[in-house]
Amino acid sequence: MAKKDTYLALLRRGIDESTAEILADAGLKIGEIKKLSQDQLEQNYGLKSEIASSVLGAIQSGPRESGKQRFLAEVLSEKKQMDRIDEQRFKRQQKDVIAEINENRERLRVARLEEFRAQKVIMNRLGKTIELIVKIETNHDNETKDEQRSKMRDQLETRGLEAARDHEMLELVGTPQDIVDFRRKIVPRITLHACPECDDELEPAGSSRNLDDMENFSFICWECGHEFMAPMATVVEKTLTESRITISSDTPPRLPVYEPPKDAKAPTVADMLRADLEATGASADEAEAAVEESAITGGLMSIDEWIDQTLAVHNYIQAQEHREDFIISTGAGATKFNKWMKKAGLYFNKQTGRWTRWEDR
Repeated sequence: MAKKDTYLALLRRGIDESTAEILADAGLKIGEIKKLSQDQLEQNYGLKSEIASSVLGAIQSGPRESGKQRFLAEVLSEKKQMDRIDEQRFKRQQKDVIAEINENRERLRVARLEEFRAQKVIMNRLGKTIELIVKIETNHDNETKDEQRSKMRDQLETRGLEAARDHEMLELVGTPQDIVDFRRKIVPRITLHACPECDDELEPAGSSRNLDDMENFSFICWECGHEFMAPMATVVEKTLTESRITISSDTPPRLPVYEPPKDAKAPTVADMLRADLEATGASADEAEAAVEESAITGGLMSIDEWIDQTLAVHNYIQAQEHREDFIISTGAGATKFNKWMKKAGLYFNKQTGRWTRWEDR
């Protein structure tokens, strides 16, 4: 180790390799070389006078920057001759290392993917459990029988444990009951189209529009029959009425206005009806009487009237057979079928799944 250190120290001081190797093999150290004279280097170690003087000058002056740079350049640019067998072994090891890195990378990607899938499955399961808890709590509040309420409380306890398990696995903040309360109590109030009386969500593009008030953006709740204006429409109308901006009817438009195309001379509805009456030879009174006798009506039927009519025809009411007719005829919601049957005082047979009157059971 001392020979190597001496050899490297001499190279860093700018001494050539052969001279540094001779002095290092002789077992000399830098401190010992400093004590030697030029004659001793020439006689004892066989160095020429010029080389001996340069060695002493380099050692006494210490390491030089040029010597360091030359030493580093030689060391870094030195290429060791590698045996062919060693070269093949090195390439094989390099391939093995690269393959292992790629394998670990793929394993990490698969692990992340599986973790994401597991969290997604748990999240979907938690969402379904929360919706079921919301439904059970709503039915529990509307239920009047103590036995049914007790069963619903047991179901709530079971579903609550499942929701708590999934909630803890996802490491979410809060509790599952916070999500249920938000879904039941807060969401209906912040919904743009919700009934202010019963908090029932309405579909703006569906049958919840109030057809009697088409000039305004108003709705009607088929659950409680309450008519109301959309909150956003009320805000917009209030802003327009109280705004400082005035619109003058005398001001011409800034953009050119093109004339609309002329209407095609198509027959009106009155002309078509008149032509049909003339073709059939019937009068207007006869047509009106035929319409009144027809079973097809333009309005909605009341729920009690529909129940009486269906029982008169079939002597029973069954959800699978009459639910669609119930929705179309009365306009009530699909999920409220059994509730309306129960409110009407009908008896439900669990074996047949039919609703009948108490005296006809």
